[in-house]
Amino acid sequence: MKIVPFLSLALTAAAIATPLTWERLIESAKADPRYEAAAKRAEATSKERNLKLWDKIELRYQLDGFSFAKHDFELRVTPQAFGERAADKAHYEAVKNYQQATFAVERSILLYDRYERGVRYVLRQKINEINKQLLQVTQDRIEVLHLKSGSASFNAEDLMTSLEKSASLKANLLSDSTALRDAELKMMIWAPDFDNVALDPTFLPTMEELAEFLKNGVTVDENFPLVALAKGKRDSDISKAQQDASKDRNYISHVGIGYSLQIESLMEKYKDLEYKDIKSGARYDEYESEWMSKACTQTVQGECASHDASYKLRKLFPDTDDRKTADKFFVNLAFRLPFFDSNKDASLREQVEKLDAESKYLDEVREVNQKVARLTEEVLTLIDQWKVLKDYAEQVNASGFMEQFAHKAGSDPLLLLRARESALESDLKAAKLEYDIYARYLELLDFSGGLAREDVVNHLREGIR
Repeated sequence: MKIVPFLSLALTAAAIATPLTWERLIESAKADPRYEAAAKRAEATSKERNLKLWDKIELRYQLDGFSFAKHDFELRVTPQAFGERAADKAHYEAVKNYQQATFAVERSILLYDRYERGVRYVLRQKINEINKQLLQVTQDRIEVLHLKSGSASFNAEDLMTSLEKSASLKANLLSDSTALRDAELKMMIWAPDFDNVALDPTFLPTMEELAEFLKNGVTVDENFPLVALAKGKRDSDISKAQQDASKDRNYISHVGIGYSLQIESLMEKYKDLEYKDIKSGARYDEYESEWMSKACTQTVQGECASHDASYKLRKLFPDTDDRKTADKFFVNLAFRLPFFDSNKDASLREQVEKLDAESKYLDEVREVNQKVARLTEEVLTLIDQWKVLKDYAEQVNASGFMEQFAHKAGSDPLLLLRARESALESDLKAAKLEYDIYARYLELLDFSGGLAREDVVNHLREGIR
């Protein structure tokens, strides 16, 4: 009954015990919050965007009087200014390219951190191994010096120097151990599903391969993430300036079409009634007595003796909507008169913003060119120095050289130990140079966009090809 939980536990333990390799370390960048945020921004801006033909559409309503008999409805459109649609499209494309470049830069930064930490770990292991060999050689010398303590050739100063060197090497080994542990902890923070690190040193390119990559120099172009980012920022600023300038070309303020509704049951209007309108047999004769009483100007014995023939009686009557259907619709147009509206300031501002954006872009390209040229020169120079150290170490370690040196040294083991120590010290200097070379090479990959590529597994070998 307990077999299934046991198997599950065993599989989980096996998964946790899987070592962290270069491939898994590089893959861990995709789980980083910065990577996910940049990817979402790039994805959001890369979607197809429908560009509208107008700035806004309004549905307007007007009540003509609080009798609620007349209502005006209007659909008003504010069209885009001349050239604004093209400017919007250019700005959208610029923003999309800028976000794509931002994503490439973010990916490059994240992978740079992981590669740098991995390279430091591998080379620190190499340095640690050389320090162990140096310590063994130093301890062998101390042992030989102790054996020669009673002889005439014994030199107490050599023994003291060897003891000091032994202590220094032990301190270096402790430093190596601490640095290696810190690097492991850092990498396992990036990839928490692993409890140990196993980075293959052969994953790194050789010095010969690096020299081959860089022998013809590195040409800076728009594929470099920082250059692409600067170009995206320049295009975005220029298109934004064009957008702002195009908005000042809104010569048609708005176009509207409306409908005027009148409700006859609520419609009334005043009419001034003259005598001809109210006399017997006329249309409004029911108001005759009221007109006669109000138009009276002289009364004799309680009766009206004379009337004001010009008097008008104002009365409220129902009204009708006698318009044709076509007359119930109306059109509303508004034009801006550019002859009376100077736009020189906007045009000048657009030119200045374009020049500023172009200047910043050229400064960024020049800075990237200078850094790439400097790093390329430094890497090649350090590789030449590394070759000298390795050639010397290989010469010392060669069997023929050691046999010749042993023949000349006779039976003195201290000379042989010194030769071995010299070769190891040369290897140690070469290993430290390797870290400096790889550190600069990683910067070159970061600048060139090699680390931003998603189609390769080993960016160190494929980055600048």
